[in-house]
Amino acid sequence: MADTKPLQITTANGDELVFVEGGSFVMGELEGSESPAHRVNLTYDLYVGKYPVTFEEYDRYCDATEYSGPDDEGWGRGRRPVMNLAWPQAIEYCNWLSEREGLPAAYHVDGNLLDENGRKTNDLLRVRGYRLPTEAEWEYAARGGKKSRGYRYSGSNDPDSVAWYEGNSQSATQEVGMKAPNELGLYDMSGNVWEWCSDRSLGYSDREETNPHNIAGYKRVIRGGCWFSPAENVRVACREDSEPVGLYNGVGFRICRISSTGKVEIDTRGSDGPLPVMEFVERGSFRMGSALAGALLDEEPVHGVALSYDFHMGRYEVTFGEYDAFCTATGRQLPPDEGWGRGSRPVINVTWWGAVEYCNWLSEREGLRPAYDDGNLLDSSGRKTTDVSTVAGYRLPTEAEWEYAARGGKKGRGYKYSGSDDIDEVAWYGDNSRSTTQEVGRKAPNELGLYDMSGNVWEWCSDWYSHDYYGQSPGVNPYNDLIDLERVMRGGSAGLDPTCARVTSRESLEPSAAGNGVGFRICRTAIK
Repeated sequence: MADTKPLQITTANGDELVFVEGGSFVMGELEGSESPAHRVNLTYDLYVGKYPVTFEEYDRYCDATEYSGPDDEGWGRGRRPVMNLAWPQAIEYCNWLSEREGLPAAYHVDGNLLDENGRKTNDLLRVRGYRLPTEAEWEYAARGGKKSRGYRYSGSNDPDSVAWYEGNSQSATQEVGMKAPNELGLYDMSGNVWEWCSDRSLGYSDREETNPHNIAGYKRVIRGGCWFSPAENVRVACREDSEPVGLYNGVGFRICRISSTGKVEIDTRGSDGPLPVMEFVERGSFRMGSALAGALLDEEPVHGVALSYDFHMGRYEVTFGEYDAFCTATGRQLPPDEGWGRGSRPVINVTWWGAVEYCNWLSEREGLRPAYDDGNLLDSSGRKTTDVSTVAGYRLPTEAEWEYAARGGKKGRGYKYSGSDDIDEVAWYGDNSRSTTQEVGRKAPNELGLYDMSGNVWEWCSDWYSHDYYGQSPGVNPYNDLIDLERVMRGGSAGLDPTCARVTSRESLEPSAAGNGVGFRICRTAIK
């Protein structure tokens, strides 16, 4: 259906819009004001503004309608995003565009949506004209839609590559399109200006939703952050609201419209599944292992390790919801959950082989070269390799990557457990878990925003295990590819004592074995 529609359209006023295929995604975060994370299905295709509406475009509208243009604060007009305009002014622009192209207006003067016959509606499939995106449409597009790679910001885990924010904006808006686009070719969805959405502001539902659009309340949603926002506020999940009649030099808007009357069929069972959320881990050096009291012999000697490449690490352990989607899509039998529950609990009873097959499936979904063949790592050209920095696909972390990330990478504060010296703050283990796994993300994260790296489930690593590997480990990018009996596991589990949850603790298991205390987390090299 998608390939019969143009990938980009241009309005009569010069606004460029990019095609966004409908689909499903997990909206929000597990904690905080963006919680609860919940599944959203968009059963239609959209066209979404390639850029925020610019002064150039809005000034043409003002000239045509004899409105006075909004203030540019002396920063300049042209290709900078328009600002200092209220929510009603944004929807008036949308209606003007619709009228110019012979489309039914999308908004009544009171702000309600209108269908193709001019009647008030909350059925988005009936709205034909140009409008502001709903909050769900905005986040789906900002995340990259069906092409999403799970970035924290729109198009990257590095805000400087995609966003104008307090760290680089020189205290003003900047011309649109000067930073990199996201996976859909949309620019400036993180930073530059906050963007008005169609919805009124309301807390998230904890239930699955289809085509949501909130009409209750007074304030309107704004998304994306702006030129004076901290990096935290230009994340794709960040949400704020504002008085609809307010004028702000950090708020503008982006337009959208539905692409056709036809619906997109969405598999609400999630057989294709959203991509797991990843956190960026910057390259660096650390002292690997432990010689402290309570350390085991296989944690010695302490030795210097340098990782010469950046990588991405799964924010959470892979969940049953994610792994079940893989099983459904590939016709595999679902792993047992011991009666503890599925959904957001970490998947268990998965062999090392089952974990790497999941990684390869994710890579194929994203058009990436699979990372594994018969247990061997493959580089970006499909050749066997031991150089992890050349592997493009999703994979299990090496043991060194795992410990570096669990310690907090360059942000590490030297904690005993991942994120704290108080195990109860960060880990599910024998004394607090009731000897069952718990939903991911319920404890505090570590310095990199990674959850459950201490406790909950042991996590498979890529390496083969050797009790004396540290004595012969390379100092740069170590990866043990020498075939032995068992693969490395890290992190401890819900049924074990605190010793196993330390960031240095090592364990191993035969790759064809599985257990109710064993799961995994995914990783991916940041290929430039």
